Amino acid sequence: MTGFGRARAAQGGHAVQVDLRSLNHRFLEVRVRGLAEFPALAQRCEDRLRAAFARGALELYVRWEDGVRPKRLGLDAARQYLSDLTRLQEELGLADRPSLAHLLSLGVFAEEAPDEEELWPAVARALDGAIEAVAAAREREGATLRDALARERTLLRAALAAARRLAPQDVEGARGRIAARIAELGVAVDPARVATELVLWAERSDVQEELDRLTAHLARFEELLAAEGPVGREVEFLAQEMGREAGTLAAKARSVDLAQAAGRIRLAVERIREQARNVE
Repeated sequence: MTGFGRARAAQGGHAVQVDLRSLNHRFLEVRVRGLAEFPALAQRCEDRLRAAFARGALELYVRWEDGVRPKRLGLDAARQYLSDLTRLQEELGLADRPSLAHLLSLGVFAEEAPDEEELWPAVARALDGAIEAVAAAREREGATLRDALARERTLLRAALAAARRLAPQDVEGARGRIAARIAELGVAVDPARVATELVLWAERSDVQEELDRLTAHLARFEELLAAEGPVGREVEFLAQEMGREAGTLAAKARSVDLAQAAGRIRLAVERIREQARNVE
């Protein structure tokens, strides 16, 4: 599911802005950028994101504002620079003696990384604000997807009901066509043998098992539509299983009407599976 959240926070002289993007993904994937120098902070951010979301590709961008990395004078480096510059001045006979300006130009001030525990409160506040914004966006999208899945559920239920109604007619009609064809050929056949073969053929063509499994999967799908919390992975799995059953139903169909009903089931199931990939 998609969403975007931006939040800022400042505490203890440190200010930070975070941008959180959520894109569709079958699993949960988290990337944290901008905290390469603070691995503990990056891990804490990732842990918080994994606790807040169950699915999606999440990208967190952290940008520090002024005051994050204070500078300190590198005394050892300054002394070494001064010594080297003084020796060079004497060897070359230069008039100007080394000064503080020369040392500053050589970068004797080193940036000092602040303590990560000192930075975490600002990061945590900003991250929570971004998570809240993304969660709200995903919830709005989820409501729309739920409506779309409910429409497909209605179409699937109607197609399954049609298949149940047509299944007995399908077998009986095929039996009648076979018997008519035998009579048309005018060949002498053993009626008992024909009856046995027709029974075996009917068993192979029976679709009751597929219809029962489709009914059970549909019932579970309807439960998930009314459930709270992450359901996307299970809905996707159910759609995959219903697609398999619909394929078997189509392969066993002996009439155009039942084959068309199976086709409608497969089409509805495929649309459900496509939408389920976007559902947390």
